[in-house]
Amino acid sequence: MQNNMWQIWKQFGDLRLVIMGTVGSLFALAFFIHIVLFASPQFNWLQGSHTLPAAAAQMTPLPKLL
Repeated sequence: MQNNMWQIWKQFGDLRLVIMGTVGSLFALAFFIHIVLFASPQFNWLQGSHTLPAAAAQMTPLPKLL
């Protein structure tokens, strides 16, 4: 049993490489999407949206419940 353990770990090594590549590419994609959203003034939630007050002014409050 001990003599064949390296073959099992060799198979898991390839799987680990695929998993790390997938995680790395998803992290890069998420980073890129956040950078694009922060660059646009409409979707920059850290500095606030300039269209938010106009949209909030059009809203009406809900009626009160009994």
